[in-house]
Amino acid sequence: MNAAGTEGPGATRLTGLLHAMRAVHGGDLSARAPMPPTRAQPEEITELYLLFNAIAGRAQALEHELTRVRRATIAEDTPTILVLEADNGRTLDGPMRMAAQAALSGLDGGWDDSAVRRVDSAEAVYLAAAGQQVKFVCALLDARAGRNVLLSVIAALDAYVPEVPVLCFAPVDDPAAQDQAVTAMSGRDHAEIVRSTGQAVEQLTALWRTAVQGDLESPAQPDDAGRNQIRFGGEKVLVVDDDVRNVFAMVSALELYGLTTLTADNGVEGIELLVRNPDVRVVLMDLMMPGLDGYATTARIRSYPEFAALPIIAVTARAAPGDRERSLAAGTDEHVTKPVDVDHLLMLISRLIKR
Repeated sequence: MNAAGTEGPGATRLTGLLHAMRAVHGGDLSARAPMPPTRAQPEEITELYLLFNAIAGRAQALEHELTRVRRATIAEDTPTILVLEADNGRTLDGPMRMAAQAALSGLDGGWDDSAVRRVDSAEAVYLAAAGQQVKFVCALLDARAGRNVLLSVIAALDAYVPEVPVLCFAPVDDPAAQDQAVTAMSGRDHAEIVRSTGQAVEQLTALWRTAVQGDLESPAQPDDAGRNQIRFGGEKVLVVDDDVRNVFAMVSALELYGLTTLTADNGVEGIELLVRNPDVRVVLMDLMMPGLDGYATTARIRSYPEFAALPIIAVTARAAPGDRERSLAAGTDEHVTKPVDVDHLLMLISRLIKR
């Protein structure tokens, strides 16, 4: 600017450089200063332009390298849950992402949103799996997404991360989603249909604990001598759980130590079994089930005078603050989390039966 407030020739030549400097200062490291149009300019101005562009280019390269290193570090250190929403990206926080966040909020370790990654195509799965640096805990897919999108994402998971467990969400009140989920999951290992967001949260929590906390924490060695001291004489235990894997694991352990087991995969069936078998000594109640959940099932059992004092143990993957208090308020006697510590469960059963 000259004394009169107008731009002189030197200022005009530096306008492009000034604009580029402001852009870089504002965070745009891709900004470059275009060379002034006039040829009649001092060499110092030309050198200034070239020097600034070189500095800006070096800064941009350093930023790219820093981003690459940061992403590699996060990929190596932070396990990931993949989610597919039904709305095809129209909202930021869909029900699948919210279920994943709810599961993480109940876990130790301070896991945050960086552990949840949204995918909406086979290409997105490929990009997420590129380099195999990310530790995938599981994938939670909404069966209400378009059929082609759902099948292409599952095909990509099979191709790039074939061992990752897949949960397919199909609400119990949506027959079309149920049919689509059955078709998509048919014949696949490590796949399961979940019928409520509560069940999705519970399964995500259990998978995370098994895949992540099992890796980060050295599990204590089981006290086989202590466990062998607990023996039962055929007492009946009712297991109410809609996850066949959990049922199989618990039944195998309980029967090994002399208990007789009855199983139901929903609350209504559990109550009917209990009425037909009043000699049941303990109930193991899954809390997150579609339809009549464990809280409501426990409350109904307590409404029968003959079952008012029947020992009921809540079994759930949820361990968020207040979960134990809520299950005890519903009428349970104890609250254990999945994956179940068999030693602890056997001791609880023994104590409650003696009581």
